[in-house]
Amino acid sequence: MKLSDIKGEEALDVLADIIEPAAEIMADKQIANMVRANVPKIKIIKPMIKNHKTQIIEILARIDGKEIDEYKNMMTLTTLPMRLIEFMNDPQMAEVFHSQVQSSQSASSGLVTESTEAIEQ
Repeated sequence: MKLSDIKGEEALDVLADIIEPAAEIMADKQIANMVRANVPKIKIIKPMIKNHKTQIIEILARIDGKEIDEYKNMMTLTTLPMRLIEFMNDPQMAEVFHSQVQSSQSASSGLVTESTEAIEQ
């Protein structure tokens, strides 16, 4: 299922369930750097799988409306990579992922301000 297929209150429930595991993946510096550099999605999948198995399973299970244990039992070597690629190619997911990485890039949390120190003459 695509994110765009989830509507109404169910969309809020899904968002509430996937926000933490998605944030953990997006906080990964290696993945964030790859997204910023516009590395092809297929290459981003490897570090996602290697470093965030639990989070990936949580996200995909919830989006597909399955319990985590049920999802683990139905995953195979061929179905999981295909599902992950499909998920990464979802335009809405790509938009959320890319905007989150960009917003975490800023180093300051406020506006640039003028110095208030007096200039000595």
